[in-house]
Amino acid sequence: MRITRALAVLLATAALATACAPDDGSRAREWEPDDALQRAQRALDADDADTTQVAEASSYVASGIDRTLDTPGEKPYRFDIACDTDGVSAVTLTVTRGEVKRLLEVRCGDRQALRVNVPAGPAVAVKIPPIDKEPIPSGVIVWNLNSLEPHDVHGCPDDIQGCKQ
Repeated sequence: MRITRALAVLLATAALATACAPDDGSRAREWEPDDALQRAQRALDADDADTTQVAEASSYVASGIDRTLDTPGEKPYRFDIACDTDGVSAVTLTVTRGEVKRLLEVRCGDRQALRVNVPAGPAVAVKIPPIDKEPIPSGVIVWNLNSLEPHDVHGCPDDIQGCKQ
């Protein structure tokens, strides 16, 4: 009886291992625009903070983004951004307020969005330059600007100015 159970476990393990392998021998996932948008949106949604969405948009990775975001009032804000693409591992986000500029890396395909805390105040510019390479990469960038309660801010309250560690 021990041999029968061991054989059953061995066969089940082999069946599961071979059933998960791609037919063409490739280990890369197939990239589809609709799936990419859903994955990027899931990355934005992977947060349990109580936020109020103020603005949102999406763009093709090749087009980049160039937006100025108003951040009035008393409550802090958080800029969340995610990308998913088949040809670029990361893009550089520049966040500017007044004379202060911060460069941040947005890793494409991450399961969580990059989250940038911004206190209320003057407008904030966010920019990812267009990608000028051949072949032109397929991919999407999605972002949200959210307001939140001060107690929901995690980490540095001003990721543009930065905080001393």
